[in-house]
Amino acid sequence: MLVELAAVKGQLQMLMLMIQTNHDSTHQRIDDLRRATEGRIEGLDERLATIERNERSTALKAASGGALSGAMVGGAIELFKFVAKLP
Repeated sequence: MLVELAAVKGQLQMLMLMIQTNHDSTHQRIDDLRRATEGRIEGLDERLATIERNERSTALKAASGGALSGAMVGGAIELFKFVAKLP
């Protein structure tokens, strides 16, 4: 009977060791996935910041170009009015 209990105890110890090993490998896979995901997110954050800077720059250029064009057209119209009033 003691021999059988010792065998069961040995089997339980082996099961516990297998469970712990499985837990450790699962934890390692989760850590690897977390590191990979964090790296990708950091890369996306940098790319998004670059895109936002470029977008603002493009918007400012377009707005200033539109304002300059409007001013030029307005000036041309006033010049035509002035020239039309000359005798």
